[in-house]
Amino acid sequence: MKKLYLIGKVVLGLAFVLTLVSCSTPGGMQVTQMKDDAAPHFTEESSVNAVLQFSSWEYTFLVRPQATEDGFLQQIHRENLDGILSRLKVKRGTAVVVVGWTYNGEQLNKLVSDWKSILGGCGFQRVVVLRAQLGKKLNGSVILDDSILHVGSVESPTRGG
Repeated sequence: MKKLYLIGKVVLGLAFVLTLVSCSTPGGMQVTQMKDDAAPHFTEESSVNAVLQFSSWEYTFLVRPQATEDGFLQQIHRENLDGILSRLKVKRGTAVVVVGWTYNGEQLNKLVSDWKSILGGCGFQRVVVLRAQLGKKLNGSVILDDSILHVGSVESPTRGG
């Protein structure tokens, strides 16, 4: 009987400990982003005329100035980008394309080349491709390519190439 009582106490104690451990959540948990200190970082957000958020060719959005339709961001397609920029009277100085972390290597090289060609064809004097970061700010983002300053390199090992 004493054995059964002891086993019951041990099982109950373990159940209590497991309940505490499984239900605890770490306090003050923060999401952090790795910094690539060797890479050049963008610092000219105030001089940018257009910002495109690129997720894929089907899901690209003009977020500065915002191209909206019925209150929602409008999907931007390569074929109609110049017309949208003209309709919004966007100056053709600097365009920024923000690219997610899933693009690397040859896929990123092609993406950068395509955007430089597309936006150059729209009359932009400078095209900068940035790696997406947490939040909506551009300053501090890693420069993957800059058509004027020739900084950043999609072939760099620090950028996944």
